Amino acid sequence: MGEKGEITKNKILKAAVKLIFQKGIEATSISDIVKEAGVAKGSVFFHFPDKQTLVSEALKQYENKFFIFLEQSLSGNTPGERLINFFENVSKAHKERNYTGGCIFGNTALEMADKNEIFTGIVSNVFKKWVINLEEVIQEAVKTGEIRKDIQPDVLASTIVAALEGGIMLARLEKSGKPLEKSMCAFVKILDIKTQSRKEETCLNY
Repeated sequence: MGEKGEITKNKILKAAVKLIFQKGIEATSISDIVKEAGVAKGSVFFHFPDKQTLVSEALKQYENKFFIFLEQSLSGNTPGERLINFFENVSKAHKERNYTGGCIFGNTALEMADKNEIFTGIVSNVFKKWVINLEEVIQEAVKTGEIRKDIQPDVLASTIVAALEGGIMLARLEKSGKPLEKSMCAFVKILDIKTQSRKEETCLNY
């Protein structure tokens, strides 16, 4: 594929992701994607034989983007600080989108869990990898004595992901950051993170 073809393919995938965020998979048609991407319908079918292939590639492309975000968010001088930064960056990312769209993986899980094993397989893999990433940082934080050690790291990691997904959904519903902030602050306290952070101070009122 030449450079022009790659540019066109990426435009189509970007348009698909945007519309899936806004409308969901079933409500997004090929015609919608064509219009959003500003390409000919034939261009879509040149790169993707059908809608399922297009949506699958769009989800996988966004998966790559998400794990780059996750890696950047889970940065800091100590494991505890990395967790604090992660919570802050998740909140910031959704605030910048005015709490619209929610999480494309959570949305897809709710929409397609009983309908399409290909899409839900992609999403399930994302959540598993996300939990593993958090679990590794939590294990490090336990070793450094920055967080509580009486709850298994895998349990904490899974619960954080589940609670954040719920907070993201409610933030989208209410068009307010409060549900997400409350989830985040609850985990700062539940984890009992022993590191100085302005986030700890902002959580005192929750």
